[in-house]
Amino acid sequence: MPRLGESVAIPLVVISQDDDHLSTINTLLRDAGHAVHCSRVEDADGLREVLRTTAPELVLLFTSVDGLEPADAVAVLEQGPPPAPPLLVVDEAADEAAIAAAMAAGARDLVTLGNRARLIAVASRELAAQRLRLALEGVVSSAHEYKQELRKLMKGASEAIADVHEGIVVAANPAWMELLGLEAEDQLVGQPFMDLFSGSDQPGIKGALVACLRNKWQGGLLHVSARRADGSALPMDLRLESATIDGEAAVRVIVQAGRSAEQSPQEMLEEAVARDPSTRLWQRQYFIEMASERLAQPLPGGVRCVAYLRPDEFARVNQNVGLLESEDLLAQLADLMREFMLPNDVYGRFGGTMFAAVLERGTMTDVSAWAEQVCKAVAGHVFGTGEHSTNLSCTIGICEAQGERESLASLLAEAESACRRGREAGGNRLQLSAQGTQSLRLRQLDEMWLPRLRAALMHNRLRLVHQPVVSLNDDLQGALDTRIRLHDEEGQVVLPGEFLPPAERAGMMKNIDRWVIGASLSFCAARRPPLLFIRLSRDSVVDPSIADWLRARAAQANVRPGQVCLQVSEDIVAQQLRETSELSSKLRRLGFLFAVDHLGIGRDSAQLLQHVPMHYLKIDGSLMQGLHKDPDVQQRVREIVEEARRLGIRTIAERVESANTIAVLWQLGVGYVQGNFNTTQDVVLEDLTLVEQVAV
Repeated sequence: MPRLGESVAIPLVVISQDDDHLSTINTLLRDAGHAVHCSRVEDADGLREVLRTTAPELVLLFTSVDGLEPADAVAVLEQGPPPAPPLLVVDEAADEAAIAAAMAAGARDLVTLGNRARLIAVASRELAAQRLRLALEGVVSSAHEYKQELRKLMKGASEAIADVHEGIVVAANPAWMELLGLEAEDQLVGQPFMDLFSGSDQPGIKGALVACLRNKWQGGLLHVSARRADGSALPMDLRLESATIDGEAAVRVIVQAGRSAEQSPQEMLEEAVARDPSTRLWQRQYFIEMASERLAQPLPGGVRCVAYLRPDEFARVNQNVGLLESEDLLAQLADLMREFMLPNDVYGRFGGTMFAAVLERGTMTDVSAWAEQVCKAVAGHVFGTGEHSTNLSCTIGICEAQGERESLASLLAEAESACRRGREAGGNRLQLSAQGTQSLRLRQLDEMWLPRLRAALMHNRLRLVHQPVVSLNDDLQGALDTRIRLHDEEGQVVLPGEFLPPAERAGMMKNIDRWVIGASLSFCAARRPPLLFIRLSRDSVVDPSIADWLRARAAQANVRPGQVCLQVSEDIVAQQLRETSELSSKLRRLGFLFAVDHLGIGRDSAQLLQHVPMHYLKIDGSLMQGLHKDPDVQQRVREIVEEARRLGIRTIAERVESANTIAVLWQLGVGYVQGNFNTTQDVVLEDLTLVEQVAV
C-alpha cells in the first residue's frame, strides 16, 4: 500500500456513458495535484469487472447513467475487498435535499461540475480519508499477524513447523529435524521444500504453496509421504498457513499431529491391537466389524462398494526375495493403497496376501478409476527389501452394494469371485462383479418405480438440494449446482441414482426436467443466487420447445436469464451434437448460460469444445480419482483447461474429495470445484455438502 505523500498513480473509477466526463475529472484532479489514473465504466457489470483487477481509491457516479442508482453502486463496491472505496455522486445541480438523499443511499457526498472548487475539495477529502482507512487496515492486519505469531511461538515444539519462501525452507524447528531423521540444521534449511517428499506428491504440494501465497488456500490437510534420511517413507498431514518473513509473503507448513495425540492410553492400545502389525490396516475381525457397521449406515449420496485386492503371482515374489522379506513387500503395497484412501474408506488386511475395502464414491466410474489408479501405482512401483528388489501387479474385484440390507459376507464373496476371474484372465486389472441378470433386474425396477414416480409428481414429493460451486482461481461466489431428491411414501429421502434411470427408460424425464426448472426458478426468485446450474436430460435436449418455455417461465418468475446455467452431460452431447449445439445457441441468444458436465471421459472431449458454444465446462469426477498421483491424468486435465481458456470457457472440477486434489487443480488453473467433502477436522472448503432443500 502506498504511503501518504508518495507520488504514485491513484486508481479512480468514473461511472458514466460520456468520455468527456472522464476527461474533465482527470484534468480537474491532476491540476489540483492528484496523480490520478482514471478508468471509465458504463454500468454495474463494468464496475464489477474493473474491481476484479483494480482497487480504486475513489469512485464517481454520474446520475446520467441509466439504470444504476447510488445504492446499487454502493452494493457492488461493498462486494469487493475492504475497505470499500468511497462513492461520490455527480449531478447537474445540488441542494441540501439532494445531498442528503445521496448520502442516505451510501454515497459520501454529492457534487456538481458547475462548482468545481467544491468537487476538488470533496474529492481531496475522500482520497485522504481512504488512504487513512487503508493505512489503518494494514496496521490492524499486521497486529493480527503479530498476535498469531506469538500464539504459534507459545506452542513450542509440540508441532513440526517450517517456513518456506520461494520454495526454499528458510526456517524449521527441531520437531521437523526429528521427523525426518536429520542431524544438522543445514540438512533442511536452505533446501528445496518439495525435495523432502515423494515425486508423486510434488505437483500437489507446489499447487498448494502457490495458492497459499496468493491467499487462495482454504486450510485443508495435504496427505503426503515424506522422505526420511534413512530412505524410508513417512506419511504426513500438512497444514499450510500464510506467513510474512522480513516483510515478504511466505508459507508456514505445519505437520498435523496424529489422532493418537488426542487419544487416551487405553484407546491407543485398543487401536494398536486392532491394526495389522505389518500393514497398519485393520485386522480381519476388526475390519469385518467396521465394514459391517459402515454398510448398515444410510448412504448420503453416490455409490458404495466392496473391493477385494490380491497381488498377482506372489509365489514368484516369495522365491525372489524370500519368505521373511515378502512381508515387507505387503507393507509397501498397503502404503500404496493408503495413498488413494479417502476419509470414509475402510481398509483391512483380510488374511495372507488378501486385502479388502469398503469405498464410497460419487459414481461407479469413480470407483473404477480408483481401482485402475491403484493397479497402475502398484505395477509402476519397484518393491525393495534388504538386498532384493522386485516388481508386483495386483487384481481388484469390485462389487457394488445395492442397499443397507446386503450383508458384508455376500458382497465380499462377489468381490472375491470377481478378483479370481480377473486373476485367471491374466491379472493386473479391475474386475467388476455381475450380480444376476441385468435386464430382469431393470424390468423389476421399472415395475416398482413407475407408479411411485407418478405419485411423487402428483403429490409434490420431489425436492431440490443445492451444492455450492466454490471458486479457486475465479471470483464468482455463491454459485450453486442443483440436485434432485425424492421423498418416498414414508418420508425417506431417495437418491436420484435409484429413480432417474427408470424415469428415463419410461420417457418421464421431460416432465421431471420441467418440474426441476420451475422449482429452480422459484428458488432463484426467492434467494437470488448469482448463478444456478440446472441439468437437462436427453428428452429436453431434443425438445424444440424447451428454450421458449424456459424464457416464458423465467419472465413469469422475474428471474434474470443470466442467473441460470443449463447443463448437459458429455454423453448426451456426443449422441445429440446437432440438437445440443442448436439449443446452446438459442439459450445464449435468450441470455441464459450453458455448460457441459461430466466432460473428459469421452473419446472426443476436446472436439465438443469446438462444436458446442458454452460458458462453463465441468470436468468429470472420475478424473479426480488419484489425480494428485498421476501425471498422465494431470496432463489430460491440463489440456482440457488450456483449450477451455483459449475459447473463453470457465472450468469446474466435479466430485473433488481431497485437499491434495484441490492443490493440483489450483496449479492446473481450474476455476471452480464442487465435491462431497467429509466435513471433519480437515475441511478444505466450507459447506461442500448439499445445503438447501426446496419444495415447490
